[in-house]
Amino acid sequence: MIRTRNPRRDDRIILDLVKRELFAYTLQTMPDLRWDAAEVRRRLNRNVTFVAVPGRLKTVGFASVKKNGKDMFLDMLAVDRDSQGRGWGSALLKEAERYARNKGCSTVRLFVDEANGKARMFYARYGYTEQGYIPTVRSIAMSKTLQPLPVKNVRQPM
Repeated sequence: MIRTRNPRRDDRIILDLVKRELFAYTLQTMPDLRWDAAEVRRRLNRNVTFVAVPGRLKTVGFASVKKNGKDMFLDMLAVDRDSQGRGWGSALLKEAERYARNKGCSTVRLFVDEANGKARMFYARYGYTEQGYIPTVRSIAMSKTLQPLPVKNVRQPM
């Protein structure tokens, strides 16, 4: 099941996922950077965050997005290592894209740490293309143009 974040229930797990699954890659290219849980919480509070919860089990992944005009920025997406390869990342990405379309966005943008080749391949499988390298954050900018929501045919009364 994919649902929206409940800070009391989910944040401890989300912070752990960020530290283990995302920050570990950041440290490979920026070893002097220090872990800042308060900054991650601020980002989560500014964003809309979806969590993946299999049945009644604990949260196994999350995706956090922020609208910026006609763009949706995918700020963070992570799935617990033991739950990877089971479709949770794909489900979270699809939910983020669905949310973006519903909010009128035409593009999803994101950054991937240059050391995270697995994530770059994951996003490429879903139609994201590399737009360039951002040296200040040592990341690859990626984006995807979203197809608009289909317009439903509404019959006019006769």
